[in-house]
Amino acid sequence: MTRRGRSAFCLLLAVTIPACRHGPPTPPGTGARETVQSYYEAPLHQDWAQAYAARHPDILSRWNAEEVTRRATAYRRGLDFEPEALRVRSCEEHEKEAIAHVVLTGQSSSKPRSYKDSLVLRWSGGQWGVVLPADFGRAGR
Repeated sequence: MTRRGRSAFCLLLAVTIPACRHGPPTPPGTGARETVQSYYEAPLHQDWAQAYAARHPDILSRWNAEEVTRRATAYRRGLDFEPEALRVRSCEEHEKEAIAHVVLTGQSSSKPRSYKDSLVLRWSGGQWGVVLPADFGRAGR
């Protein structure tokens, strides 16, 4: 293939490959980042109702509010420091699923501490919801 032929082929691929995606993508900025922010602010303020409200419907049906509170309290205790601030490092939306990466920071024995976490969100009923793993709030998680 000639150089001109390779260039034309690459241009053709660059134009056609993105068009091969299945279904329209969810437009960026549809609220996933805000849902992550709301969910992670709950441990900062110990607002377990706020954490419960940010859950995906699948989690809501699996765990009642009391179970969510118990697991979220255990999650916070497992940080081994007092969380004071939150930063959403990234939140990538891919159609009906999003992946978020966050950093919680705070103090422990007068030393600055941080904890990196990530979570999955799913689009359902016109809004984003946090999908937690089955072992959320258990030792080592």
